[in-house]
Amino acid sequence: MEQQINIKEIEQKTFSQSQQDGLMEFVLGICLLAMSTRLLSRVLIGMFPIAIILFSPILSALRNRFTYPRTGFVKLIDDKPKDIIVGIALVTLIIIAVLAVAFILFADARDFALWMKWVPLWAGIMLAGMFVSLVAKSATIRYYIFAVYSLIIGLVLSIPKFAEVETGTLLYFLAMGAFLTPFGLVLFIRFLSKHPEHAKEAKNDTA
Repeated sequence: MEQQINIKEIEQKTFSQSQQDGLMEFVLGICLLAMSTRLLSRVLIGMFPIAIILFSPILSALRNRFTYPRTGFVKLIDDKPKDIIVGIALVTLIIIAVLAVAFILFADARDFALWMKWVPLWAGIMLAGMFVSLVAKSATIRYYIFAVYSLIIGLVLSIPKFAEVETGTLLYFLAMGAFLTPFGLVLFIRFLSKHPEHAKEAKNDTA
């Protein structure tokens, strides 16, 4: 049992150190800000897969350029895509079921605009779930803050009745992006100051 606990702690510490550069928060924030723009609002549904597709390569490119030259590269065990998809689908079905019951009892479940009105809450729960899973992997407290903020903003922006039904969702993306981007940028700047680039030092030594 003691050995298992130690292994878990090592895994959490390793994952936490891999996220110390703040780039995950920064890139996610930028993607959410892009999704909040009026230019993209006409294809709101399409923004979800686009953000997912762009997030990983952008994050990898930035870490190849700034993080790994300073800390070295450690290959972490990725979550199985099947488990991620199943988890997202399960949470989505639960949210839909809860909303359906509420709409049947208190409103008109056939009203599509009503479903769209509560998309911010769905998005807030999904992102909160992602951040909670990151807490389990890293034992990093800041992910709890992100999760609580996501839930509160998602709920708050689902309640008002906006002139355009997608406004609440766009404001959710804006609020999350505006929160995560500077947070990640501060972590990234602090990371750069703490970890000078080894590659440049090596070049100076051999010059």
